[in-house]
Amino acid sequence: MKTRFPLFLISTVFVLTGCAAGGGVGEYGMGDESAAIKSARNRESARVSRAELDQHRRQRTNASEEIDLANKRRRAKSEEINDTLGTVNNATNVLHNLRWLGRSW
Repeated sequence: MKTRFPLFLISTVFVLTGCAAGGGVGEYGMGDESAAIKSARNRESARVSRAELDQHRRQRTNASEEIDLANKRRRAKSEEINDTLGTVNNATNVLHNLRWLGRSW
């Protein structure tokens, strides 16, 4: 019991100190938060080089081209299946009509 109380006391002090220190954007007021965001935009670490911008553009272009290609493949596959089903349907109709023609003679 004697060893638990100092451990509890020390851990409580650390938790309270951590909560009091803060340091996040959440403790700013509305105007202060906006000012913090604006000042962070001008930092050197927040800047992106021209090569990085070009790379991001190429990646977005590649992603959109891949999506278009996937859509074209899916559309082509659907059309292929629909064409096959149409052929089977036409063949079934022909056989059905031949059977009815044979009965009428």
